[in-house]
Amino acid sequence: MSAIWGHVSKLLLQKREEKSKERLSALEAELKANLAKIESDLRSSQNLLQAKIDRSVFVTRAHFETEFEAMKQVFAYLSQLQIGLNGLRPMVTVETPGEGERQRVTRLFERLEKVFSAYNDLLAESEAKAPFYPAELYDAIEECERAAWMEINSVRTSGANMFGPTWYEEGERNRGRFSKAYRRAGDIIRDRISRLAILPG
Repeated sequence: MSAIWGHVSKLLLQKREEKSKERLSALEAELKANLAKIESDLRSSQNLLQAKIDRSVFVTRAHFETEFEAMKQVFAYLSQLQIGLNGLRPMVTVETPGEGERQRVTRLFERLEKVFSAYNDLLAESEAKAPFYPAELYDAIEECERAAWMEINSVRTSGANMFGPTWYEEGERNRGRFSKAYRRAGDIIRDRISRLAILPG
């Protein structure tokens, strides 16, 4: 009887040991899978961080603030010019009742004077701040200035073609060229700010 009991106990112990080994193997496989996932996530995070570091431009706080302020100020002048250009010869406008040709021309040249003033302000600001922001931004601003100058000159020299369909179409083309360069300038500023990283200390 004790021999049978000893044999049964031995079988039970073997089964329990096998089950324990199976559970241990399953746990080991699960741990290996989890570890592999953690390592993979860590590598991805490291790669992402490295990509951000590689893309970053490390500068001092003073450099960051100087460049940021220069870009902010020049874009404010650029925006003022855009607002003026959009109101210079819009495709749709509300006419004052009973207004004659002479009054229309007078109002147009008053608007032109404001646009010309905004153009000169931008020119002075962009040149004064040019050393403090990227050359790529300077190029986009120059493109805006060229488009604005074409519009100012076109209105100034339009003479008998004033207020005709082709006159408005030419204004639309000039504004389109300006807007394209204006959006590019905004994109350059956003990208530059996202890449600037302040050095610690």
